[in-house]
Amino acid sequence: MTRSPLTKVAEKRIYQRRPHRTQVVFEDEFGEGLFYVYSMDVSMGGLFLESDIPLKIGTMLLLSFALPGHRRPVRVTGKVVRRIEGAHGRGGGLGISFLGLSELTMKRLQEFLKV
Repeated sequence: MTRSPLTKVAEKRIYQRRPHRTQVVFEDEFGEGLFYVYSMDVSMGGLFLESDIPLKIGTMLLLSFALPGHRRPVRVTGKVVRRIEGAHGRGGGLGISFLGLSELTMKRLQEFLKV
């Protein structure tokens, strides 16, 4: 059986995503910002970044980003789990999975996502 290019593939996501465009900072181990990119959406499991930075799947990252209603940024460890190359004038992106979220970070994300 041949699939039509318009056939939708079943969504495999565990967590509901919420659109959220905010600046995300890649940090070094000292909390210094190295790269600045923008998020497209966030969930309890991770976020998607607009970026053409050529990171390999499996790359570990320290990230910080803002959530509405909070002064201090969320700081998380993440892992690159998906990479989309830009094409036809559209930018690429990186799917980041969160690792080892603290209780406070989980609470802040749940509050933002209304989980």
